[in-house]
Amino acid sequence: MTTRLRTADSRLPGGIRAWGRRHAFSLLSSLGTLVRQPIASAMTVMVLAVALCLPTGLWVALDNASHLGQDWEHLDTLSVFLDGGVDDQQAMRLSSRLSAWDEITAVDPISPSEGLSELAGQMGLGEAVAAIEDNPLPWVLEVTPMTASVLPELARRLQREEGVESVIVDLQWLERLAAMIEVIRQLTILLALLFAAAVAFVVGNTIRMDIHNRREEIEVMALVGATRGFIRRPFLYSGLWYGLAGGLLAWVLVRLALVVLAGPVEVLGGTYDAELGLRPLSPRLSLALVLGSGALGVIGSWLAVDRHLRRIQL
Repeated sequence: MTTRLRTADSRLPGGIRAWGRRHAFSLLSSLGTLVRQPIASAMTVMVLAVALCLPTGLWVALDNASHLGQDWEHLDTLSVFLDGGVDDQQAMRLSSRLSAWDEITAVDPISPSEGLSELAGQMGLGEAVAAIEDNPLPWVLEVTPMTASVLPELARRLQREEGVESVIVDLQWLERLAAMIEVIRQLTILLALLFAAAVAFVVGNTIRMDIHNRREEIEVMALVGATRGFIRRPFLYSGLWYGLAGGLLAWVLVRLALVVLAGPVEVLGGTYDAELGLRPLSPRLSLALVLGSGALGVIGSWLAVDRHLRRIQL
């Protein structure tokens, strides 16, 4: 294996090999610099992680809120009350016909006797309901639409059907949920931009302190002919390491928060007779968090180094 790698390396042009070795050396040496200062490095990484946790946590909350309706049963259904004169055969024919509509996923017919039994069970009036000779309840069709967006138009269309007395759909909770999700989305974007700037600022300030401590070394390197790229390279890799470590720690903290909240969310779902579960960070979001944090670290480091190099007129 080693022989093949050496053979492949020998086939590369000399300039590419030298470029790769310089970058590899800067990459590892910058990591060594962070390791030799564990307390200062850990504090910087923790600050970055905390700054990244809030927008990431809000985005996870937004993602869970967007999928909340998928975990709750019959929250987006329409209750179609039929006329009192509709018999069993007419109700079943109407149910079959509605099931063929493109906008409808399923139709669950509820007979008057089933509706009365369910009502009695919910209100604890079993003996009183049993004494009722004539059932006053009509047939009810629980219609599940394909998507929540078709609810208003579907309700109007169902209302025009023969034998339909009324169509009841509670759109207010959908409108409130959509409004809340939109507010959280806009807030998340705003906070993401603000905290992204904060991450770049924190990394830039840390690199600025490192540059100040190595000021004489940098000036000597500039006097002996070191290029801007050569001087800048190790600091950029330090910013990259800071960003990657901060993003990874932020991912761990958000993941731990989801584990801690899983139990209370399940209890909350139990109060609504629904199984609620928190969705973890998707692989795409996790990758964007870590790599994006690394990129912000490089940007902050670049700005700090470039400002210092302009001061020494390099």
